[in-house]
Parts: sequence; structure tokens; C-alpha cells
Amino acid sequence: MKTEHIAVGVLINQNNQFLIAQRPAGKHLGGKWEFPGGKVEDGETSQQALKREIHEELGIEICSALLFTKVTHKYTEKKVMLDFYKVNKWQGEPKGMEGQPLLWVTGEELKNYDFPDANLSVINQHLLKN
Repeated sequence: MKTEHIAVGVLINQNNQFLIAQRPAGKHLGGKWEFPGGKVEDGETSQQALKREIHEELGIEICSALLFTKVTHKYTEKKVMLDFYKVNKWQGEPKGMEGQPLLWVTGEELKNYDFPDANLSVINQHLLKN
């Protein structure tokens, strides 16, 4: 089973809210909520992939991103290795460039959304601690 390497951006605004996006219905884990990001392509660093994917998905430019944890998770159909970056500074206003719904939510509100299993440990261990 091949491992997919994915760069994930946890965008945090000035109100200490997190940006989440809903996965499209036909994709793996469709309908669940996630932090934006995507696959690291061959020849790309994780940070380069993060900047490219965030630009494609949200139409913004990342000014700074800090890697804060890595998670490997095995689903029935695939294995993923996720690099999670905290993003506090960007240029532009995030928009769902691929038609995906976006929401700004507080740390407490994250519990109200259905996230992929690979995201849950990060939410519980890193984002809900103030």
C-alpha cells in the first residue's frame, strides 16, 4: 500500500478561528470537513506543496507557515502521511475556489464537525489546547 504524502494548512485568523473546508462528495472521505491542503507532488517539498495547494483551493498566498506536527494514518483503502502547518499570515481573502464550502470556527466548535480520523488526534492534542 503506497503512502500519500499530504501538506495541510491550519489557517488561524485574528479571532483565533480555524478555517475548515468540506470535502467534495465523490472524493475519498467525501462530505467530511478538513483543513485545506493536498498531495505533495514528486520533486516538491511539503512547504512548496502547501503553498501551491492553498493557492489552488483558496486563492490566497501564504506568507508564513510553521510545521507543527506530522501524522501517519492507515485507512482501509489507503495510507496517508500528513504534515500539519500553522498558517497565521497570508495575503488575500480565502474563497472556495473549487466550489467547496468554507467555515471559520472556534476550537470548541471543531468538535461539531465530522473530520477524517487522521485529523482527530491533531485537533485533540494540538488545537484544543489553549
